[in-house]
Amino acid sequence: PHRVVAYYFHGDYRCAACMKIEEYSRAAIEKGFPADIKDGLLSFEAVNVEEPQNRHFIRDYDLVSKTVVLSLKDGDKEVRFKNLDRVWRLLGSREQFIAYVQDETRGFLGEVRR
Repeated sequence: PHRVVAYYFHGDYRCAACMKIEEYSRAAIEKGFPADIKDGLLSFEAVNVEEPQNRHFIRDYDLVSKTVVLSLKDGDKEVRFKNLDRVWRLLGSREQFIAYVQDETRGFLGEVRR
């Protein structure tokens, strides 16, 4: 089954901006798409890339900083992904941040619903 995973990647050290990215991203996903979450089409996962079992994500997504990545999955296989790199620039506006994450997520969910 196709599904979308919204990852928030962070490290051991979590600054105020990093915490805000997680807070806004979680709100965008959980408040924007409750039915899709309930139906198993969408999930939000906060992942510490400094934990040994998660270090592969740094290579997998070419991570250079804390970020949000959307991943379209077909079972366990990833079909495509997108790093939402504008999250840092939009931190000053909760509304714009949430709209950006929700718009991008809607696009991925559109592929799941086909």
